[in-house]
Amino acid sequence: MARAAGRRDAAYHPLVDLVRLAAAARRQWLFGVALAAAVVLRVLVMLAFRPVMWFGGDSASYLATGLRLIPDPSRVGGYGLFLWLLRPLHSLALVAAVQHLMGLATGVLVYLLARRHRLPAWAATLAAVPVLFDAYQLQLEADIVPDGPFGLMVVIALCLVLWSPGERRPARSTAAAFVLGVSVLLWPVGLALLAVLLVALVIRRAGLVPVAAALLAGALPVVAYAAWFGLHEHEFTLTRSDGVYLWSRTMSFADCAVIRPPLDERFLCPPPGPRIAASLYIWDGSSPLLRRPGGRFTAQANSLALDFALRAIGAQPGGYVTAVGHDVALSFFWDRPVHPDAGIVDRYQFADAATAWVPASLRTPGGGTVAGDQAAYDAGPPAPTRAVQPFASWLVSYQRYAYLPGTLLGVILLAAVAGMAWRRRVRGPGLAWAFAAAILLVPPMIADFDLRYLVPAVPAACLAAALAFAPRPGDTAQRRWTTSAAATATSEPGETRTSSLPSGSTPAAGPESA
Repeated sequence: MARAAGRRDAAYHPLVDLVRLAAAARRQWLFGVALAAAVVLRVLVMLAFRPVMWFGGDSASYLATGLRLIPDPSRVGGYGLFLWLLRPLHSLALVAAVQHLMGLATGVLVYLLARRHRLPAWAATLAAVPVLFDAYQLQLEADIVPDGPFGLMVVIALCLVLWSPGERRPARSTAAAFVLGVSVLLWPVGLALLAVLLVALVIRRAGLVPVAAALLAGALPVVAYAAWFGLHEHEFTLTRSDGVYLWSRTMSFADCAVIRPPLDERFLCPPPGPRIAASLYIWDGSSPLLRRPGGRFTAQANSLALDFALRAIGAQPGGYVTAVGHDVALSFFWDRPVHPDAGIVDRYQFADAATAWVPASLRTPGGGTVAGDQAAYDAGPPAPTRAVQPFASWLVSYQRYAYLPGTLLGVILLAAVAGMAWRRRVRGPGLAWAFAAAILLVPPMIADFDLRYLVPAVPAACLAAALAFAPRPGDTAQRRWTTSAAATATSEPGETRTSSLPSGSTPAAGPESA
């Protein structure tokens, strides 16, 4: 007995753990190199554009919410609450640093989930490369916009659901639903993702209780935000802009001779002349919405716009489908399309990072100004973006070549479909694919196409393609990343072997499930 106990003690000697750690590091060296290079790139972005980059009125609105905890009726303000949480740091540069860390975390989670599904290190690294190195990903991480945090929420939800192949873990599905509920407060497309998750749970026959728990968990942050919005705006909703955005979508095809709107909605008919991009009808200086007292986002304007939009879609369904199809197709152009106009596209370019897209004196929600809010948040002078050379010019050159063309994004999505069909395997890759498709489809359906809407879809698309070709749990290929010299060493009869399998995992598992 004493000899057996001694052998067990030796098996768990700290040196064994060091050997395992060293072996694991050797197996992950390729991703380690990629991750180190991604860190360097993000440091360069922070050195080049100080303290952060600004996306015009959007950034100004979020910052105002972060300072005064007042919602902006034109957009959900969850990102403003995120800025409020970071306000004690009194550093916009640290906000950018946190967002860059979120981008790195997104890439790491893509890699880990792919490895969890027994993909080789090179394939898992390849799946993470677009997140780690895409220039538009880097640019949005440095911007005061919610795209980076939203993308991380999407990947966290996928990891929660797909992390344990072959095991039903209702608690993880519930947690994933809550994360997606939080993502709604960053970008309302999260509602579509939450619906996709709930449908997936129903299809997988997760059971009434798990589905109900997921529904409640996802609804909790949404209801809480709507209640907060109601305290300030006296409406239990997320925004007063849903009708306005859907109305703008119809401006691509609306013909009032066909729609025949009532008298109080006729001012919303498109003006004569060539049509412009849908979303520009909201922000253009001659927008019909400006004819109403109170501006674009009053409760009355939003209600009238929603009624008009529903009439237009009902009267011209073919026009609606054609407009949506046109804008979805823009996602898959090889070159970045100039849409909705050159001024918006320039906001995503490092070359134009120092441009002041709105005046410093522009009024912000709650009674502030752009410059005053910057100074108040940073506890210093106003903080317009400064381009610092030579780092800025390096990144301008980098952005000309280092991004995922839309055509390749389409190829990735098609490869995922082909892999699922060939392997007859939908669970796992199917959920990631549905997330990516929803992120690409929903904005053109309810508003317009925009370059920034492509970026959050990329991690989910890459995961879908990777998981579609991952080895099945019953395949003979072994999970090399979970073995070590200690796990394969010889032992005497009756001795308990050590194992480097993660805690709670099993050597073999069944098909993926929620």
